[in-house]
Amino acid sequence: MWASRLGKTTIIENILGYSIDQDPYPMMTIHETDKKAKYWSKISLQPLIDACPVLYGKVADAKTRSGDNEILMKTFPLGYWVGGGANTPNTFRGYNARCVAFDEVDGYPPSAGQEGDPIDLGRRRAANYLNRKFIYTSTPTTREVSRIEQLWNESDQRHYFVPCPHCGEMQILIFGPRSQFAKYTTGYLKFDTKGKEVKRAVYVCTACKNEIAEKHKLWMLKRGEWRRMRMEVKHHAGFQLNWLYSPWVSWREIVAEFLKAEKRSEKYQVWVNTALGETFVDTINHQFDDDELMKRREQYEKIPAGVVIMTIGVDVQDDRLEATVWGFGKGEEMWFIEHGVISGSPEDETTWNMLDQFILKERKYENGFIARYGKVGGILAVAIDTGGHYTGQVNAYVAHRKAHRFLSIKGASRPQKDFVVITRTKKKRSQLILVDTFQGKKKIYHRLTVKREIDDEKRPLPTPQYMHFNMSCTREWFDQLIAEQIKIKKVDGHPKQVFELPSGKRNEALDCADYALAALHAIVPGGSKNIDPFIDRLSDTLRFKMQSVVVTESGESENAPEAQMQPKFQAQPKKNRIDQIKIKI
Repeated sequence: MWASRLGKTTIIENILGYSIDQDPYPMMTIHETDKKAKYWSKISLQPLIDACPVLYGKVADAKTRSGDNEILMKTFPLGYWVGGGANTPNTFRGYNARCVAFDEVDGYPPSAGQEGDPIDLGRRRAANYLNRKFIYTSTPTTREVSRIEQLWNESDQRHYFVPCPHCGEMQILIFGPRSQFAKYTTGYLKFDTKGKEVKRAVYVCTACKNEIAEKHKLWMLKRGEWRRMRMEVKHHAGFQLNWLYSPWVSWREIVAEFLKAEKRSEKYQVWVNTALGETFVDTINHQFDDDELMKRREQYEKIPAGVVIMTIGVDVQDDRLEATVWGFGKGEEMWFIEHGVISGSPEDETTWNMLDQFILKERKYENGFIARYGKVGGILAVAIDTGGHYTGQVNAYVAHRKAHRFLSIKGASRPQKDFVVITRTKKKRSQLILVDTFQGKKKIYHRLTVKREIDDEKRPLPTPQYMHFNMSCTREWFDQLIAEQIKIKKVDGHPKQVFELPSGKRNEALDCADYALAALHAIVPGGSKNIDPFIDRLSDTLRFKMQSVVVTESGESENAPEAQMQPKFQAQPKKNRIDQIKIKI
């Protein structure tokens, strides 16, 4: 259970190299996917063989056509290596291996196709060897769900102890008292900051309490040793290591990464997993009392100044459409703008015409700037769920409005690496946005727990990912927003987090928020990683546009005449693609 970039996969490479040269036997490595297995073979394994004379002379030349040296299979005297992906059943067929290495097991799917747990299938490949060996490596993920955490809990749990340069006390290095391994030490990383800059980072010894400068790190590492925490466990070694030990990452860099991530839940989990090598304790099931969200409501009727763009999420029911307008600003700060219920059957064209009216209605900023559909500052996308009983009606509605960023979305049947994935329907006439609704709802629940930042005079400050609500939000609407609860269930024998809607509860507000967030991610060029620079760019443009607000004789503020035209929804040209759309600014 190691942090990232600390040599987990390199250990596998060295074991394989030693096997080829000194103790040849059949070996198998299993990666998350076939694609990653091929990448590792090309980028890591083959260069290792080419650079090491004793290996190069024993493994067949990659340039020959003998078939003895392929991307996912290499032979050498008295043994061979075969690789593959945990997602492919063929990886586990037809080969035996004395040693099976499972790389990044937390990224494995619950089942290899329809054949079951990939770890169980991989272990079967070594059943005929009495001296079989298994290697498991991974950066951990979420507590109680992480595969590597389960394996770690069964192991002898070894930590790397290093001496204090002042008193010689042997100790492990942890970031702070919130570490899951804080029970073994009272030491911690101490740092000073000035603004966003880390001025100093030192380690406080658990025994003498003296500050240890980073210049002593290599001295400490050379004199360290692995120690078992569970002496009763035999034949199952487990190792844990974090970035504080890394020769390539400074303590100041670790602190800087922490400061960037601590107030953004998704980034904080990544930091805990990849920098500390610890499982993330999910607070997603925070229990809100009846008044907690109601007290968060704010007095605003018009669009607040922090909003840069807006999107709409539409949930389709048998007798109505429910639509929520959400505004987004810098740091993905979110504002509830408006929720509408359009009564009528989705089979009735009138219902969809009423949705058009809701989308195109005039909305104003606090300074009088009019938010126009499709313009910076206005609604830039509408995401409509196609997963219900009215898929045909939704697709027909969207097909005539695709040029205006109307998106057909559907909940993905399996977990996705990305929150949204743009794909094509079978007939290739339109695009479908696959949404990992679990990821989306998790993002929303985490954001509900974000506390608003205030300055020294108790004035509110811009807060990344904070969710704002106005006085129109009712207790019933809030109940829908937090209706679902996350549960841990066994899927194909492996624990998995899932959202469950209790019987008798409604969740339209949550679904609409999920779809509106998906719409934002879908229209950002380059995907989710570019949301912050995308919003920053539009924010500068919006500020310039707002300078064109004029005051009429009646005292009303309105946009300059060139921005007054409302879009007419028409069929999209065949060559236009959602992922090629550029926002006109």
